[in-house]
Amino acid sequence: MMSRMLSKLTIFALATTLSLTGCGRRSSSAHDMELLTGTPWKYEKAGFDSDEDGVFDALDPTIAGGDKDNTIIFRTDGTGSLVESKVKDKSSEAKSLPFIWSFQNNDSTIYFQNQYYKVQALTNKRLEIYADQKLGEIRTRYIIVLKH
Repeated sequence: MMSRMLSKLTIFALATTLSLTGCGRRSSSAHDMELLTGTPWKYEKAGFDSDEDGVFDALDPTIAGGDKDNTIIFRTDGTGSLVESKVKDKSSEAKSLPFIWSFQNNDSTIYFQNQYYKVQALTNKRLEIYADQKLGEIRTRYIIVLKH
């Protein structure tokens, strides 16, 4: 069940992940667009926070392993690419997986592959997003942190 949720595109979609939200949240889509699309991202960490206390209860082993070196590129036209690292693939050519994305709700939400994720932080160095999900009867929050 967890492996289905942890597919590369789902993990990335959560990815991606944006300064802390709250009363001071920026409303400038142009600024957020520039922050998101200006430079490719890499995973810092990803995992579950079941009690929503801001501490990871379990790190995603996929991201902690080889996927951590993947590069995530957001483009201004709403497309993007997840570029697998050459190290993981051990081939001379990196593989690229396309995706679509969009900001929603004054940039407080990002949409990927038929799911919405809340933007926790988006700065020139950090992207943090999360999605609340239900695994059977268990409710959990999956968080992805990306960095430059």
